[in-house]
Amino acid sequence: MQIEKKHLTLEELAILESEMFKKSKSKDAAWGLWAGLSFFGAHRFYTEDYRIASIMLSTTIFPLFLLILVLAYSLSDGLLYFSLFFLIGSVIWSWIDAFFLNRRIEALNDEIEQKILVSIKKN
Repeated sequence: MQIEKKHLTLEELAILESEMFKKSKSKDAAWGLWAGLSFFGAHRFYTEDYRIASIMLSTTIFPLFLLILVLAYSLSDGLLYFSLFFLIGSVIWSWIDAFFLNRRIEALNDEIEQKILVSIKKN
């Protein structure tokens, strides 16, 4: 059930604005995390999408670790190509993910706002 802001009193609107200031997610912060640490899923952790963020992190960390082992110990070429495949896939995934970042932040902020509105109406 969507609660509309036009039915709130001035006091309730002030509470909503104060809570949104504290709890809402910033697009600038999300883009900063994406620009610096997108391959590790930092922007997904910020948007509280922990499952996908963990998958992004693992598709970067494990192949990177494997690549280091392959290069350090001259292991098989198959492992080298396997790790490169996943690292390149991680890069492509993070670039595709960028197209949906603003929409994800807006949806998360709408969800946060609705939770705050529900708690305001309960009191």
